[in-house]
Amino acid sequence: MIVLAGGNTALLEGLAQAFANTGQRVTVVGSLEEASEVRMSAEAVLVIVERELVARAEAGQPYLGALLGGAAALVTFREAGDTSRMLPAGVARHVLADLVLPLERNRLLALAEHVLSRARATGRPGDVTLPESPAS
Repeated sequence: MIVLAGGNTALLEGLAQAFANTGQRVTVVGSLEEASEVRMSAEAVLVIVERELVARAEAGQPYLGALLGGAAALVTFREAGDTSRMLPAGVARHVLADLVLPLERNRLLALAEHVLSRARATGRPGDVTLPESPAS
């Protein structure tokens, strides 16, 4: 499962539709608290969070620790022209990629596909909703 968290609902819904077209289960939430709850309950493989949410968060907040402490990969994003502050060092080392959306949307889709294929290869339960193609 992929979790999308942020305040720009139009951007997140567009990303959710793009991921759904590839057969992935996607959940869209508006805050880090909701993202950590979803990640814990549904074993998300990839968490994509608006950079400003993570930059504002205190490292001691339990939902941030729950979000970063699991096996999910963390990707942050910002919109073009966004001059948000740098991520705290403790958070930045957990970030797989920091993207500018929607400009790098194709890069995000390719990165997500790679992360999900690695998760399947290492035995994590697959959550692709499309049936697998038969072996030839």
